[in-house]
Amino acid sequence: MTIPLFLCLFFLQSNFSMIAFASALEPLRAANRISNEKLFEWEILSFNTQKVFCSNGISIDTQNLNEEKLQTDILFVCGGINIKDKINKKLLAALRRVSRNGISLGSLCTASYILAKAGLLTNKKATIHWENQDSFAEEFLEVELTKTVFVCDGNRYTTAGGTSSIDLLLKIIADEHGEELANAVADQMIYSSIRTDQDTQRLSVPTRIG
Repeated sequence: MTIPLFLCLFFLQSNFSMIAFASALEPLRAANRISNEKLFEWEILSFNTQKVFCSNGISIDTQNLNEEKLQTDILFVCGGINIKDKINKKLLAALRRVSRNGISLGSLCTASYILAKAGLLTNKKATIHWENQDSFAEEFLEVELTKTVFVCDGNRYTTAGGTSSIDLLLKIIADEHGEELANAVADQMIYSSIRTDQDTQRLSVPTRIG
């Protein structure tokens, strides 16, 4: 029996968060290695097939986002600092085409702002990095904003940034291939406490102050 391949596309914005991106990519690699099967495949995209620099200065080679690339299981937009400066009509139009094709859309770190700007989180639950919570809530009244580490609402997946990408991808791995594989991936990554969509982003006040 042939196991269906799950394809993830990652669209990189300049100054994207490396930790959020790597935390989404590495669970997929580990799942393939542990299962000894090619369960997941991924491609890294931008506009114009250019190198994209993340916020720590490292560059990633990308392929061009075009119509041929829009046949996928999920497309993640990878955000980071100064996210409002990354909005343009070309990107919003491309994301709306993805949505019309029935493809799942996800956001890593601050990229929830881009999905909301495209009107793709209207009447949806979503999350974003805690630094952006207040401004996001003021601008997008039509989005039910939460403070959790990630949110799955229909075919919309949003994360808070940082290592929350690990938690979301472990959920996707579990949904596609079972919790046993997801737990094995977590063990391989020395990730001892898998969070759910009920866990909040920041430590409680008593924990912070002791």
